[in-house]
Amino acid sequence: SLKWTRSKLFLKSRMLRQHRSINSWNAFVRVKHMEANEGHEKGDRIKLTKFIAENRDQLVHEHSRLTLAEKRALNAKVVEARQQKSHAARANSKATRHDMNATFTSMDHEVMVSVNVFLGFAIHDLIFDVDQHTITTCPRPLNKLVSDCRTLIQEELSKLLHNIKGKVNMNYTNYKRNIVEHYSLAL
Repeated sequence: SLKWTRSKLFLKSRMLRQHRSINSWNAFVRVKHMEANEGHEKGDRIKLTKFIAENRDQLVHEHSRLTLAEKRALNAKVVEARQQKSHAARANSKATRHDMNATFTSMDHEVMVSVNVFLGFAIHDLIFDVDQHTITTCPRPLNKLVSDCRTLIQEELSKLLHNIKGKVNMNYTNYKRNIVEHYSLAL
């Protein structure tokens, strides 16, 4: 609903609402209140309700003496002030938390990418450092060769990643799920 969307986006301010019609009394009281507070510091200013309560009779008398042109001029000043006021949506705490989480997630992703690149180079060098004569001269079944390669890769990965708590068995059925998706590491 529109109400829910406004509350989630924190747009309950006057940003999306239509302005009510301008009241010359409010504009007049605002001008008089600003004149009364002129020269006062922030903590010493007179509150609007107190100002109206103390000067109500005088304000009503002066407002009744205003001409139609003066009232229109006050209304025009209010319209001009509304147009000059900047209307920006403010971020609420949920939006700020979401932005921070997104930032940290992207930082984690960048770190994981750099770790993966490092591991890729380490494994690449490791595989090409193996003496190729022993592989070709020793006749082995294909399953044994694949198993030896997986074991070698697993040992080198455990050397590089000291803080791994569990051990993941390397086989084709769980390679993608357990290695690629869980550790974000592709071989």
